[in-house]
Amino acid sequence: MIHAQDGLRLVVQAGMSNDLWLWLMDQGWCVETYRPDRRAYKDIAPSYVTCLIDSHPSQREKLMDEAIVNAQSRDALARTK
Repeated sequence: MIHAQDGLRLVVQAGMSNDLWLWLMDQGWCVETYRPDRRAYKDIAPSYVTCLIDSHPSQREKLMDEAIVNAQSRDALARTK
C-alpha cells in the first residue's frame, strides 16, 4: 500500500484484518496502481506492520506515527541488512 501524499509505502502482510485494512484506507493509504511506480517512497519497516496487525485498535495511531518517523528509503534499508 502507498500513502502518496506523504511518500510512504508499506507491504501488506498475511494476517491483516479487514478492520485494519479499512483503518489504513481511512488514513489515506491505497493500493499501488502504477507499475513500475518510479516515485521515491520511504518504506515502513515490516516489524511495524506486524505490530500494527497485533495491536489493539486504540494503539494504531500511535504505532503508525512511530512507524512514519522511522520510515526509510529502500536504499537505506538495503544498507542496514
